[in-house]
Amino acid sequence: MGRVVLNQQVINGLGSWGPVDDDIRNRARRVQAMARGRGPIDTGDYVSSIDTEKLRPHGWRVVARDRKSEWIEFGTRPHPIPKPGAPRNKKALWWPGAAHPVHSVMHPGTAPTHNLAEALELAARGTTHI
Repeated sequence: MGRVVLNQQVINGLGSWGPVDDDIRNRARRVQAMARGRGPIDTGDYVSSIDTEKLRPHGWRVVARDRKSEWIEFGTRPHPIPKPGAPRNKKALWWPGAAHPVHSVMHPGTAPTHNLAEALELAARGTTHI
């Protein structure tokens, strides 16, 4: 298999041409729309944080700015709730169906969604439906 090496200095020195930049912006917005349509919508914060931004000197990227973005994209390991050393409110957890309040529980972790990467792949293939 061959290897491709991009010389970013040369690319940056090429400048920008309006129609090409417009096309790249439109492609980024397609990826943004695809990612928003595929993302989890518990509160809507993650999905509404997915945006495009202009890179200087030229180019565009799709970003997710919600504080939970990394957890959603890459998943989490199992972890205690609440975190050790950080008791909250009444220092106990309870939920409907629990036998009794507990000091902490182990969250099993979450699976990664790779939402942005999958949106990019689908958009690159020309798949425009969600």
